[in-house]
Amino acid sequence: MGVSGCRLSSSVSCRNLYDAREIGFGGREEKEEHQPCSMHDSGHGIEEDMFKDVFKFYKRKKPPPDLGHVLQVDDPFQEGMQIPPCAISCKDQEDAQKIGLVSHSSWKIYSLKAHPGLLIILNPFTSQGQLEWIKTCLKEFPCASNKTNLASHGITLSDNTWWQLTCSSEGKKSGLRKKLRWVTLGYHHNWDTKEYSEDLHGDMPASLKKLCAVVSKVLGFNEFQAEAAIINYYHQDSTLAPHTDHSEPYAEAPLFSFSFGQSAVFLIGGPTKATKPSAIYLHSGDVMVMTGPSRLAYHAVPRIVLVNEEPWRTELSKGKVCECKEDSEVNQEKYVDRNKSTFAINSPEENVFKKGSLDKECRVKENSENMFNKQSNKSHERKIIDGMADDSDIHDILSYVKNNRINMNVRQVLKPSMDRLLR
Repeated sequence: MGVSGCRLSSSVSCRNLYDAREIGFGGREEKEEHQPCSMHDSGHGIEEDMFKDVFKFYKRKKPPPDLGHVLQVDDPFQEGMQIPPCAISCKDQEDAQKIGLVSHSSWKIYSLKAHPGLLIILNPFTSQGQLEWIKTCLKEFPCASNKTNLASHGITLSDNTWWQLTCSSEGKKSGLRKKLRWVTLGYHHNWDTKEYSEDLHGDMPASLKKLCAVVSKVLGFNEFQAEAAIINYYHQDSTLAPHTDHSEPYAEAPLFSFSFGQSAVFLIGGPTKATKPSAIYLHSGDVMVMTGPSRLAYHAVPRIVLVNEEPWRTELSKGKVCECKEDSEVNQEKYVDRNKSTFAINSPEENVFKKGSLDKECRVKENSENMFNKQSNKSHERKIIDGMADDSDIHDILSYVKNNRINMNVRQVLKPSMDRLLR
């Protein structure tokens, strides 16, 4: 079976596919709780900073903000539209299973009318797949061959990984587990110059490249190359300030963002801070893709939201979101209806993709030895988890992710005609 030709051009098609219209706070009436907007210099004169006040609103601790305006992307979703997945090859389908993804024909992919080019895939990972990626982000990526923020704390990784150090008695006493904030892979982003260089260039993990290759093809971006990644580690009180990702020479390529662990309130606006941002929930397993007009839009994370559900352990269909203080006392509760495990595709057009995406010659068989294999039975999954590592190790991992969020941001750096960065 060949690859479908339903390619979405990252620079053109998304602008044409999705009808952009102005809505505030995801299309709902804005509450009168914000202070007058500040001003900023956009380079084209002084403009109102519509982003700053929204960021401060959701970041606020006392009183906690009303999260009722935060968009919950799911059916029914009036603020956007669901788009069908592209068919992919047999090899890509096999790769998808190996890296912890459910059948691509069942993915729920949404675009947002207010932000042309912004795509959100609702958790396409198996429960076991999520857990494996969480483990990889904690135990493998923070190592000596990659750059981390730990250097600013005088911590050098050599023979041991960050996770190994955190498990030592000295690491536990020093609070090392809370000090990791970011890791860079592939082309290492220089936070001072905001540039990439060949002098700061490592290897991209093969598993991460394979993950991005499958996801990009399901969306129709067949030429995407994963060349740089930033792994962010959010604690309960962590935030990400408003910014744009413009360091890559090839900004026409999509930017992929994978979320694991606790949920986040994500803000996305426009090319300047004069555009009022929309607030969107990103939950564990969700994949956000910034393409076309949204690729260079201002965005931020003002708040981490603790959740009761643990989809990296079992595939839960619904969960209760609770807004918590740093001391974990519940001060506000929000109930969010999520159906993460049921991927219904009902329209005739979408059923064509569902039926034709996996033919008889290309059936992907379940492999019990595959560490990223989907588990449908809780007791069987429990055995898999217990067998992955010693009890103290796996319980430490589960404890970490129960209170933190991990975000993998992957982007293409080089233009298609380039094989290296120019000096």
